[in-house]
Amino acid sequence: MQKIKIDDILGNLNFSVEEGELFKEHEHFTEYLLDKKYILRISESELPELKKHYKVNSLTFVPKIYFSKQLIISDHIYYCSLFDYIQGRDLLSVASELSENEQYCLGKELANFLNELHLIKDEYYDIGHYIPTIPRYKKTWKEGHIEYTSKLKNDILNKDLKADSHKIINYAFDYINNNIEYLEFETGAKLIHNDFHPKNIIINQNKLTGIVDWECSQFGETDFELSRLFDWCVYPENYLVQNNDLIPLLKSIIENLQIVSSVPYMEKRMTIYQLEHELNQLIWHGNKQEEERIIRIKEWLNGKIKYFLEKI
Repeated sequence: MQKIKIDDILGNLNFSVEEGELFKEHEHFTEYLLDKKYILRISESELPELKKHYKVNSLTFVPKIYFSKQLIISDHIYYCSLFDYIQGRDLLSVASELSENEQYCLGKELANFLNELHLIKDEYYDIGHYIPTIPRYKKTWKEGHIEYTSKLKNDILNKDLKADSHKIINYAFDYINNNIEYLEFETGAKLIHNDFHPKNIIINQNKLTGIVDWECSQFGETDFELSRLFDWCVYPENYLVQNNDLIPLLKSIIENLQIVSSVPYMEKRMTIYQLEHELNQLIWHGNKQEEERIIRIKEWLNGKIKYFLEKI
């Protein structure tokens, strides 16, 4: 992004602060921390995630957006957004400090937040991980995943992967096709965070203070919300979580999350979601992640979800 003085931006916004410091530099935007209270995000193009963020702007624990404006400075266009700075550390960095009881209480808080979030409904589903592969899908959840799986299969055929990997991949597609009927249960399209994991959960003094990074949010079945959290809890070593067991947290969320706690065939449904995710990652990253993703596919196929659910 073209360099610009923060004072020039603040002057054009008619916004005065006593203290401002660089907070984060990203390829698409730069963020400044103002008075340790606000985050000012500056970009050279509109950020689509802001539109998603406005859908949840009034919810507890979501950093509030105060404004989003377009400025022209020296014939150059800037897009500026001001929102709350959430104090604390992400759950990943504090997890090992939490007792089982503190994890359970935090899980209850998170479940209550998700219950509030899932009250936001839509007529149509978004099908896919992170970025909807099939947005605004007008048929059923099951039919959407049939089409999603078909797209994944077509896209992965052209990937330069080992013959043994393609064999395991075929087993994954066979599992999904043979168990797709378990996605027939549905409660309708609800707004989900869709990247709900410990790095996006902010904790301060062992209490929930914020849920961040809403750019992946979309409308889906509420049990799909747990997909990323399962991933981080089952494979903590992949995310540098040391001396930490998040099972009490996940158990509490499942027990207190409305609707999800009564979803039938959770094992089958979660296994389908996890297999779809690994296949999607193989398409995105190819042989750079081939070994890791194939190992995971094998473990999901060998009952990793069942084993994990029995633990909680």
